[in-house]
Amino acid sequence: MNAEWQNRDGPEKTSEIELKLELAADAAGDLLRHPLMSQARILPDQGGALRAVYYDSTDCALHKAGMSLRVREQNGRSTQTIKAERKTRGFALDRGEWEFPVNNGLDLSAAAGTPLAALVAKEAVRADIKPVFTVETDRQAFEIKRDGATIELALDEAKASTDSGAEQFCEVELELKDGDPSALFSLADDLADSIPFRLSPVTKSERGYRLLGQADTEPVKAGRIVIPIHATCAEAFQMIGRSCLSQIIRNEALLRQSNDPELLHQMRVGFRRLNAAISLFKPMLRDRDSDAIRAELRWAGKKLAPVRDLDVLIARLRKAADPDRSLPALEETERLRASAFESLLGILSKRRFMRAVLKAATWIESGRWLTRRKPAVQAARELAAQTRATQEFSRRWRRIRKDARRMADLDGDARHKLRIRIKKLRYGVEFLATLFPGVPARKSRKAMLDLLEGLQDVLGKLNDIEVGRTLLDPPFQKSVRQAAGYTKRRERKLLSRAEKASGKLVKAEPFWVSTA
Repeated sequence: MNAEWQNRDGPEKTSEIELKLELAADAAGDLLRHPLMSQARILPDQGGALRAVYYDSTDCALHKAGMSLRVREQNGRSTQTIKAERKTRGFALDRGEWEFPVNNGLDLSAAAGTPLAALVAKEAVRADIKPVFTVETDRQAFEIKRDGATIELALDEAKASTDSGAEQFCEVELELKDGDPSALFSLADDLADSIPFRLSPVTKSERGYRLLGQADTEPVKAGRIVIPIHATCAEAFQMIGRSCLSQIIRNEALLRQSNDPELLHQMRVGFRRLNAAISLFKPMLRDRDSDAIRAELRWAGKKLAPVRDLDVLIARLRKAADPDRSLPALEETERLRASAFESLLGILSKRRFMRAVLKAATWIESGRWLTRRKPAVQAARELAAQTRATQEFSRRWRRIRKDARRMADLDGDARHKLRIRIKKLRYGVEFLATLFPGVPARKSRKAMLDLLEGLQDVLGKLNDIEVGRTLLDPPFQKSVRQAAGYTKRRERKLLSRAEKASGKLVKAEPFWVSTA
């Protein structure tokens, strides 16, 4: 799996595929005593004390370009390594890596033939590159054979240090040396049966940049997914599942550092997108393992709801026309939010939550759904994703149009269910957009997405009114209704908008019928 080649004038390039698992320092002994480790071969040359010096410019130009540059000392040898992140990251790190032995520290001439070459060709950048932080690691390395794959397991007890601070951490890296990447997840899943692992997207270099105040703390939004036009349903689902779970994992890692409401929102979006993907490919995911994963993901996603509902109410109260009237309710809502957020942080650190995320990753990569021989399941796996999209979009569209036509007669619960159906169709269209290429399809798809999003937004505001009325105790409910605008008058206006948006939606032409 690790494709290697030798550049005549530059360093050796490899494709590095690894899983990074975070664990508490006091759990390192539990890992070493795990029964699976009795089958591991110790790699003394790969372990020991490692000292890595990371280099960058004063303005961290390399980091901003998605690269890292280090010189690592290990067992009397020094190796310079350049790493470049892929534009889109999944939950397994998949990076280009270029290594070159050095004798006297940094050698920028070895950047020839790597993505770093263009950057250090600039005199101002090259002259400004200097050490920015160090990572010292006590590593124990092992080789494990599993499912035809060779995996290197490294247990690292490490410390990242800058001039202004330091962070100690403990992690396990599972690096695929050869074989199928699904073996990484299978091994991680078995180890996690008795060890509290957290699937981590944070690299050692990111920890150093975090100490420098240069870590990317922006909420991670849904990335564009490019599904090949001839992809099967199994291939399409794996690509979509990786994207959704990556959005969950990366926002969760940031959420444990910050209480930014948008991080929570995007993490919750990740759960909802993954749930929508599972429902989209339901015919091939009908087995006990898939049902169990779905249930755990629903449990985990619901744990985010209380804080998110309070965030929505806080945002509404802060926009109130009369701040004096909204102040008591706002203060009470912020107090409840602080308490709910503390509870959520506790849940994120519970083994059940961490296990749910890791099990979902393992299931996406190597679940039973990929190998079941039941003819109907095999046929569903091998079905062209474009065919499935056409069938499922048509079915969902018919149900949405039916409900949209009678919008005036829907009660609050029925409107909420319609909003969920719209959201799932929207996500499905976004997932599988590349299966319907061409300018006419793109224009028609955008028009439909705009209509779906518009109606979903209005129905969401109506649902916020329903939820907002129940979040605070009775003494505050009247002031919430008045300050947040959760009034009968506002509700009537939103219902009128929903009816107009529904009228436009039912007239839309499905883009997938003419292009399939």
